Amino acid sequence: MLNGGSSSGKTELARSLQGVVAEPWLLMAVDSLIEAMPAALQNSGDGIEFASDGAVSPGPQFRELEAAWQAGVGAMARAGARIIIDDVFLGGSATQER
Repeated sequence: MLNGGSSSGKTELARSLQGVVAEPWLLMAVDSLIEAMPAALQNSGDGIEFASDGAVSPGPQFRELEAAWQAGVGAMARAGARIIIDDVFLGGSATQER
């Protein structure tokens, strides 16, 4: 699990790890989840909003999709896939508990 702010180098670190480990590891990034969301949920109160000051506000529909995404990543791990998760914990300690 790689956690850090936007543009902090998580993806670059994950790609570097993929290049040096013996077994294949999949990179699952929260950015891919956001890109896969309908445009209407990007920069929307129900989806996820990105403020000009850098603040990020996840809404209820984003949280639902995020939970489904996390369950899917978990299923892949339980099926034997090695996974590097590139994420930004938007909910502080509550996010870390999940």
